[in-house]
Amino acid sequence: MKKAHLKKLEKAANFLREVYDDLETEGSDDFDEFGSRLDEAAAAIEDILEDVESASKDDDADEGFEVE
Repeated sequence: MKKAHLKKLEKAANFLREVYDDLETEGSDDFDEFGSRLDEAAAAIEDILEDVESASKDDDADEGFEVE
């Protein structure tokens, strides 16, 4: 995945966490309605980023071996 896309995903997760925190701090009804969904969405994006990072590390590890 392009680094630009990864940065955008990271920003998206951070923005969702910020909204979650703001709603939690306010104690609004919106937090009760949307808080868990915002948290789950941020966690899903973070999982994607972890998957991409681990796949990248696996690719780097494979480069050290040559198959004849």
